Amino acid sequence: MEVLKLKRPVMIDGEEKTEVPYDLEKLTGSDLETALQDMKRNGIQVGAIEIDPSYHMAIFAQAAGVAYEDVKRMSAKDCKNAIALVRAFFIGDSEDSSGSETSAK
Repeated sequence: MEVLKLKRPVMIDGEEKTEVPYDLEKLTGSDLETALQDMKRNGIQVGAIEIDPSYHMAIFAQAAGVAYEDVKRMSAKDCKNAIALVRAFFIGDSEDSSGSETSAK
């Protein structure tokens, strides 16, 4: 589990937080689907999931075990950092595994 240190504290579950623990490695396909459902509930249509910042906020919420609304309350800089973590996780993962996850038959 990793920790996002916040530049500005945010209220999560009635407590002021200065850091948010998260674990992107534990995410499942179900978590990704839940993030998409959160977007739909908020009236947000997700475009390209690889680069959609709102979707990445929802994925960070899943990885941190907090509500999407909690992530939306984070400062712009903290939110940008959370988005960058998710984007790097997925982009880096696909680049790292592009040759090792597939096999020619």
